[in-house]
Amino acid sequence: MIALLVMSALLGASSFACGILPLSFALSKSHLTRLTTIGTGLLLGTSLGVIIPEGVEALLEANLEPHQVTRRVALSLLFGFITMLIVEQLVAKHSHSMPSDISLHATSTVEFDAELGDLEAEQGSGTRPGYVQVDGPAQYVAKSKAFPLTLGLIIHSVADGLALGVSFFSGSAETSNLSLIVFLAIIVHKAPTSLALTTSLLAMGLPRADCKKHLVAFASTTPIATIAAYFFLDFFGSVEHTDWTGVALLGSGGTFLYVATVLQPVSENSQEQEMKNTTRVAFISLGMIIPFILGSLGHGH
Repeated sequence: MIALLVMSALLGASSFACGILPLSFALSKSHLTRLTTIGTGLLLGTSLGVIIPEGVEALLEANLEPHQVTRRVALSLLFGFITMLIVEQLVAKHSHSMPSDISLHATSTVEFDAELGDLEAEQGSGTRPGYVQVDGPAQYVAKSKAFPLTLGLIIHSVADGLALGVSFFSGSAETSNLSLIVFLAIIVHKAPTSLALTTSLLAMGLPRADCKKHLVAFASTTPIATIAAYFFLDFFGSVEHTDWTGVALLGSGGTFLYVATVLQPVSENSQEQEMKNTTRVAFISLGMIIPFILGSLGHGH
């Protein structure tokens, strides 16, 4: 329980800290691209090499018939993947698309200085590249665009939290090891996402105070979902029903697969100028191997 609370607090604090950086610091796009690429590999490796095998193992420990295990594995993975597909395409369709009328300056550094932007607004001077200061109707438009963006990321954060909460009920002696691997994958994945959220909101012209509110909502979602998932499983007796834990793990594995393969495609054109194909493949492969190695170190069977 203490480990759960510590991990939840670290997730929330790290997400908020990373999201705050673009408000006053210059950030290298090349470094962010590498971090995002490794995060994609970690999500794939955690899903394929850790969460799904643990889910199958939990189903086997429930003494189900072979055909029941096969069916539940398939349905759970499909349910997780399709759920994220529906959320992404129907509920928050525009949550990951930058507005077409907004462009960041095409240099190797993404820089936002909110304090200077505020001073320029007060003094009536020109806006700084990469920071769009808007007022009146334009600010209303910015807020209307910011809402679906943040909503979509919050929904994905709920899925991350469910995966971490469920990982504490793997039903094996390696529960802490599994939770640590899932935690690592999520925190590396959320760091660039927090940065992207804040930079996108600033580029839309959203005021700094509103950016912080959106960031707080995003950063707090995963910890809340983690604790809620833990208490939900604990209340309904997941220890006696290990098949529930297996189904939940496999469902979260499906959501991880969607995020890694659809939301962060490895062949994204926007990354071509920042990273060579061989380098991108190497970083993704490295990220995929890390969860398996960590899982193997803690496995006693």
